[in-house]
Amino acid sequence: PVSATMGRLCTAVRTLADVDLPPDELLTHLDDLVTHLASDDREDDAAELGATCLYAVYDPVSRRLTAAAAGPPPPALVLPDGTTQLVPLSAGPPLGVGGLPFEATEIELPEGAVVALYTDGLIEDRDRDVDHATDELCRALTAKTDTLDDLCDTVLKAVLPEEPSDDVALLLARTRVLGADRVAT
Repeated sequence: PVSATMGRLCTAVRTLADVDLPPDELLTHLDDLVTHLASDDREDDAAELGATCLYAVYDPVSRRLTAAAAGPPPPALVLPDGTTQLVPLSAGPPLGVGGLPFEATEIELPEGAVVALYTDGLIEDRDRDVDHATDELCRALTAKTDTLDDLCDTVLKAVLPEEPSDDVALLLARTRVLGADRVAT
């Protein structure tokens, strides 16, 4: 069943994250796992489900966001000056397809930037233009709100299709920076 496969993948991500692997290496291991799950159990066709994953790590000392993707759309950023941009990711294939390497992208972020991670169900729908929906997302992310919860609500109201044909997830995170007085080496 799909839910059992997704549960295994979530457990694997948590385990691999604890090892502190770079995002591209983590996705390579996860891709291998999906391939093995599909070959070990013909009823567990994770590879044919097109499982996707975006894995990102933010370092509050260096202010670097490192991300790698297996299929999903790139994160959107809202910079402190109110401008938005998409993280220029080289998205690899969905998990279980194999054959192509995953590439990590590293970008330095200012303190107070908002990182928006989302599934393609937020911007893709059979009756919508993806580029237009992505532009709507970027515009909605610039709304002035008091909290990230309020911003999530605002974005979902502005961008979410009336009847989504796919699962939708949106995660917002605001970057913070640790000063030198709070870091020991």
